[in-house]
Amino acid sequence: MKETATIERFFVCIGAQKAGTTWLARMLARHPDIFMTPVKEIHYFDHLQGLAQHLGDRKRRSRYRKYHQRHWTQPHRWREYAAQRDWYRDYMGSPIGDDWYRALFRARQGRAFAGEATPEYALIGREGFAHLKRLAPEARLLYIVRNPVERAWSQLLHQCRKTRTDAARLTHDELVAITGTSEFRAHGDYGAVLGELGAVFPEDQIGIEFYEDIHADRAAALARICGFIGLSDAPISGLARRYNPSQRAAIPPGFREHLRRQYEGIAGEIARRQGRLPQDWRDEFARAPDGTTI
Repeated sequence: MKETATIERFFVCIGAQKAGTTWLARMLARHPDIFMTPVKEIHYFDHLQGLAQHLGDRKRRSRYRKYHQRHWTQPHRWREYAAQRDWYRDYMGSPIGDDWYRALFRARQGRAFAGEATPEYALIGREGFAHLKRLAPEARLLYIVRNPVERAWSQLLHQCRKTRTDAARLTHDELVAITGTSEFRAHGDYGAVLGELGAVFPEDQIGIEFYEDIHADRAAALARICGFIGLSDAPISGLARRYNPSQRAAIPPGFREHLRRQYEGIAGEIARRQGRLPQDWRDEFARAPDGTTI
């Protein structure tokens, strides 16, 4: 039977990429009133636009096998994995469509709120956000922005790790080429993302957090985010743990200056939009493009 009900008490973290979304998803999953999808990044809306290939049968079967491997090889977490059986049954269902997506937030293990975190949703544009709103009109959308120079470098290191490339051996021109692609730059164009998001969702359903603020006081940040979602915060352990670390490599000074020039306009736009920037951003960008101090 076709479902038509909207997804209620729901939120989505749409990025930015390499801005701590994995850490946030893991922490929120420990909240007694929040159900986070066992597969962190669902990729539904970018899949619809042909931007990703994460929902093919082969990838889903691989994730399903890994789930069973964890279930039977980690006895200390047996109860946790057993509770995910219904969810994985829905995740492996077909066809991939709106009913499939709705079903992922049906089996919430008795928790009031549900959410997912897919950084690639930052690129789905107005059409994609409108589709999301049709399925969840009251959804809360969280977007985390990070010093764009540091975020770009972290994204580049992440790509190098996946391709087994030593970033320290890349020339300046090679670094510029990697970070100059349209997709790479789009992930750091916070103003464009917020403009498209704001054209679809009302302001009170959009939450913006600075990565630097979150990690300056993680407990306080989680309390803010829980309040934005619509519930009270709860004590959560393990706040200091890191997830998905990139290679450890310093940004070459000349390339750092290139990234500053590339992203200074975006930093200025966020400063005007938010009315402030964390100290790390202010240290990075001494002046906005119009000559005013950020």
